[in-house]
Amino acid sequence: MGFTKGGIGSTSSAPSEPVIAAPAPTKLASTSELPTAFGGNNAPRAQRSFLRSGTSSTSKPSTPLPAHEQAHFNKIGSTIGAQMLAKMGWQAGTGLGATGEGIVIPIESKLRPKKMGIAFKGYREKTEQSKLEARRRGEVVSDDEEEVRPRQSKKGDAKEKRSDAWKKPKKVKTKVEHKTYEQIVAEAGQEPAASGIGQIIDATGRTPREVASLADISLSSWTPSTDPTRIPEVRHNLRLIVDACKNDLDGLAREAKALEERKRFITQEGIRLQKKVSDEAELIARLQQVKLVVDDIGAKAKELASVYEATLDDFSPLFSTLLVQYHAEFDRYRLDEIVVAAIAPMVRRIVAQWNPLQDPPGLITTFRTWKQALKVNSVDKPPDTQIDIYGARIVATPPAIEKPMTPFESLLWNVWLPKVRTCLNNEWSPEDPTPAVKLYEAWSTFLPPFVRDNILDQLILPKVSKAVADWSLKRSTVSLHALVFPWLPYLGLRIDYVLDDAQRKVKSLLRSWVPADGALKDLGGWMEVFDKGEWDAMLLKYVVPKLGSLLRDEFRVNPRNQNMEPLKQVLAWSTLLRGSVFSQLLETEFFPKWLDVLHIWLIQPKVSFEEVAQWYSFWKSSFPDSVQSMPDVARGFTRGLQLMNTAIELGPDAPTMLKRPDLRAEQAIANVSMKKSTATKVAPARIQEITFRSIVEEFAASHNLLFIPTGRAHEKSRMPLFRISSNIGGKGGLLVYVQDDAVWAPDGDEYRAITLEDMVLRANK
Repeated sequence: MGFTKGGIGSTSSAPSEPVIAAPAPTKLASTSELPTAFGGNNAPRAQRSFLRSGTSSTSKPSTPLPAHEQAHFNKIGSTIGAQMLAKMGWQAGTGLGATGEGIVIPIESKLRPKKMGIAFKGYREKTEQSKLEARRRGEVVSDDEEEVRPRQSKKGDAKEKRSDAWKKPKKVKTKVEHKTYEQIVAEAGQEPAASGIGQIIDATGRTPREVASLADISLSSWTPSTDPTRIPEVRHNLRLIVDACKNDLDGLAREAKALEERKRFITQEGIRLQKKVSDEAELIARLQQVKLVVDDIGAKAKELASVYEATLDDFSPLFSTLLVQYHAEFDRYRLDEIVVAAIAPMVRRIVAQWNPLQDPPGLITTFRTWKQALKVNSVDKPPDTQIDIYGARIVATPPAIEKPMTPFESLLWNVWLPKVRTCLNNEWSPEDPTPAVKLYEAWSTFLPPFVRDNILDQLILPKVSKAVADWSLKRSTVSLHALVFPWLPYLGLRIDYVLDDAQRKVKSLLRSWVPADGALKDLGGWMEVFDKGEWDAMLLKYVVPKLGSLLRDEFRVNPRNQNMEPLKQVLAWSTLLRGSVFSQLLETEFFPKWLDVLHIWLIQPKVSFEEVAQWYSFWKSSFPDSVQSMPDVARGFTRGLQLMNTAIELGPDAPTMLKRPDLRAEQAIANVSMKKSTATKVAPARIQEITFRSIVEEFAASHNLLFIPTGRAHEKSRMPLFRISSNIGGKGGLLVYVQDDAVWAPDGDEYRAITLEDMVLRANK
């Protein structure tokens, strides 16, 4: 059917020329579904309802339609909806509405690819219909929006749509133009000049007022943007945009900071690498100089190898240069291997002709000057490893790591030590320790610990121990002291390995000793080896009884023909015995005989006091000063002097009036008078068993009693028994033992604790 050229509400019914057009892609509504109210029977009523009162119908401008739209309108021209629109004055090519300002072409829909957002990667949402409507309204459409893809067939379109739905959209490469800060500043130019609007009057309010700029008007007046309740969608979108921009700016700031750090690091790294290059260049130059010195050492070693009587001193200048001028390289590159390799052939030749026992310090002088170059006894500092345990810093001891031998230690082990081993095993005798001692003294501080221990444990101590075990007083030519004591300063913890057997030998020697054998040679040195209590007990048990028997049986005081030999044998033990024991020995066995002879001489009718005085001086000078200072000895000589003075005072009555002296009775009376004073002094002295035992010994000695070990033990307590006796031979007296800070003595069949005073009284009975 034909369409009129008028719009909706037009009274003209002139038909329009048919237009053949292709169907539109998608329509918002189909014309076949128009309401029945638009039917032809009601056309006049509808036509009247679209006209405003007081207005007349006017012709509306027509717009040329595209071919496909013309075909579309021709196709639907016979439909009821099209007929109703035509009766209202509308025709193809004109806009909807009374004045024709509406759309000419039905609204199209454009299918967006699957999972693609709005305007994703520059995708254009505007359809061809919207572009045509925009041109009809006089709007300018950009060239990009006018780009039209080449038309394809329906089959091709459908296939492309299906394939594009399963593919990711192609990435659109955006060309980024980079500008420097200087370029941006140059393009920005100077600040724009202030606008010359002139005076601005704000008349929006009740009272007109002058403002400085238009911005003040917008701030003071109400606008939709100033009301926080208006346009919430725009505000939300702006907020999202602001947050996104802020995040971008923060990211750019972090990236700029990272770049600054990177720039600073690269600058520092460049400085470090430049310094490293210079250091490496300097190191290469120094290593070249080191190589020259090493070449000189090798040439000198080859030269000396052909000389018969060469010495190691020729290497000293070269070693000194290597060590002083290139000390850091010497330690870093272990140049001591070069030093040892250069001297090894010469050392082998010298050691082959060397006798360690005849020339102990051989080679040591030269080696000491090269101590740093040979790395002798060098100790590596362990790492300072600390661990944190509950807030406390504790130094952790690193595990012990077995270090390999240094080149010089290997030279000593393989060249020097075999020569020393051969001489000590085949040529050295322990009876003459001096050569071996000098050899060890010369090399001990220079040798590494494992070589030094090897010499002691495998070469010296086995031979010394065997010599001690085989030693005999009658068969041996040297004393036991000469075998053992030269090695004691060097044994350390190994001292028990030698002394145990030597102490047994000393005890056996004292047990079998008789005064006829004379004084034992070098016995005084053993006092420091034994414990003091053990030494005193051993002499009390084996020596003191024999010395008492010697004075008692073989010693006689004869002014006419005096034999001093027994007394000299006894005085030889004065430095070995405890002072109280030795003085008690003389007081018991010597002074009674001496005072008896003095008394007999003084009671003679024609006594010569001058001769007596000379005889007195002779005997007193026969005792060393250390013995004369002993209390009991001084008391004995004082008693003799008193006897001489009494005889002089008595004059002719001396033969009848001079009493015979009795030291034992006088001493007993003195002990009774001292009983009260000594009792108060002994009580607080109980501290420990060993200390209390020494107190008991001293208390017995102060009362002229001997504290002699018996070599037996109490059956029940298993404590050692001692005999408290005034007899040097150990006869009589009282058997006691010391336990729990008390002296226990027999009381019938049982032992009971007694006081020290009771001990003295029972021992003197």
